Amino acid sequence: MVVLGGFLAAFAAFLAGASGFGLGLTATPALLLAGFSLPFVVTANLLISVATRISVAWRFRSHIQSRRALLLIAGAAPGLWLGSQAGALNTHTLKAGAGIVVAIGALALAWTERRPFVLRVRFLTPFAGFCGGFLGTTTGLIGIPPALLLTQRRVATKAFFADLAVYFVATSSIGLAVLALDHRFSGAAARDTLYWLPGVIAANLLGTSLGVRLPDALFRRFALSIAFVAGIVTVATA
Repeated sequence: MVVLGGFLAAFAAFLAGASGFGLGLTATPALLLAGFSLPFVVTANLLISVATRISVAWRFRSHIQSRRALLLIAGAAPGLWLGSQAGALNTHTLKAGAGIVVAIGALALAWTERRPFVLRVRFLTPFAGFCGGFLGTTTGLIGIPPALLLTQRRVATKAFFADLAVYFVATSSIGLAVLALDHRFSGAAARDTLYWLPGVIAANLLGTSLGVRLPDALFRRFALSIAFVAGIVTVATA
């Protein structure tokens, strides 16, 4: 079972490397179907996200837009907390609604590829971070709102990777701290993740190398396709 989990985690890391996000989209359902518990999967996803995104942030450090990354993180922190307190909400309705919004948003942005425009709204960047944080602790879609924002802003591929990498390292670290404080951190996941790390990091590096070689326009379409699939999967599993 540990070996199977390693292969699944490596595939998810490859997809996350190629798209700049999407680790939870692939890893969460795959590991759950393989028989791993939800606390295990949540802990493993966060650990893998930190381990793989640190190298991406370092590799593309010259492309990091510090202000934008910090605004995303600042918005995500309260979103992560609020989402963790949202137990009284109807989880199924919340997941379905979030999935529909994400899918429609991805389709709308795909349509604007032929009629490009840049929406400059004050506080839109921290709001995208907030939505990502909230969705992260309620639906697992932590990277989708920031990814849609950066796609809409037509950010160059390397800057896209760099800013999201910083965002993921920070938000995943916060998430791990929340798990530890709530006594929901899985020691078994930490142990198995250590076994998986060599393959996961190699797969992530391979995916990242592929992603940055795509032309910017093609990469935006790829990212939007991942976001659309994430929305549909979220609705289907609500």
